[in-house]
Amino acid sequence: MKKNIFVLSLIGMFSLFPSLSAATESTDLVETQYYSSPNKVYEKNEQPQITIANFNIAGGLRKHKVDLDLVSKAIKAMGADIVTLEEVDQNTTRSDNLDQAKIIAEKAGMYYVFGKATEMKGGNYGNAILSKYPIEKTKVFPLPSGNFEQRILMLSKINVPGFDSPIYVFNTHFDWHEEDDVRMSQARFINSIVFDDLDLDDEFPNLASSIMLLLGDFNSVKNDRVVKEFEKYWNLVKQENVDTRTWPAGNPGLDLDHIFTSRNQIWNVEKLVIPNNGEEWNGISWPLVSDHIPVIAKLKLIEQ
Repeated sequence: MKKNIFVLSLIGMFSLFPSLSAATESTDLVETQYYSSPNKVYEKNEQPQITIANFNIAGGLRKHKVDLDLVSKAIKAMGADIVTLEEVDQNTTRSDNLDQAKIIAEKAGMYYVFGKATEMKGGNYGNAILSKYPIEKTKVFPLPSGNFEQRILMLSKINVPGFDSPIYVFNTHFDWHEEDDVRMSQARFINSIVFDDLDLDDEFPNLASSIMLLLGDFNSVKNDRVVKEFEKYWNLVKQENVDTRTWPAGNPGLDLDHIFTSRNQIWNVEKLVIPNNGEEWNGISWPLVSDHIPVIAKLKLIEQ
């Protein structure tokens, strides 16, 4: 009799949690979206947190002779779980045939993935994503770039301890020309992914309802129409009394580098660090590392 009670109890328990089987067996996208990242408000002492950063490492300005030891040391000083990079060379003759992302990641003790924007000097040029945790999957999207240099969007799926759902990290580097039509088309392309126009269900199921973070060098200040275009679907990470100027690093005047969170979630910005005052921060003189100042954010998830 006790055995039968035990079996019935197990059946009852599983009936309370239909998501365990429904998420894996259902072909109904409405159901799978719900079960993959259901709306959830975390108790104050259970809110998962993550530190993320974006850093353009000034490959172009330095003629691609980047000091990889210094960049790696700077990345370690950030203490970030995930770091997105722009202006990265991979095995080009102009940068001594070095795989810069691989070397930086090894020196910083992180996993990495490189995203090719264009072929260059016998190798490739593009972006990279570094992570303390394994990067499960990555896709690179060519962005509309007109007659200018080809730019890309990277999308990586990363499982971060403490979070109930995977985190999808977007990294990009926008066009720099004064006329912003190309940047606007690049922003709208990224928004089309959020709105599910590209139908990525086979590669990234339930992306539209997932935890998403967008980082990059957008070559756009926060008050212009490119950033406003993003704010349809994203929240700009900001904090009172934090100077957001990131370029040029020696004497910053423009806030070109940004972090956005998806409007699907509510985050608390615990700390936003942009070390642009010319003083050392965490033992690094940042204006000597790159022509961009990094943007580093410690975020706590309030509502999934």
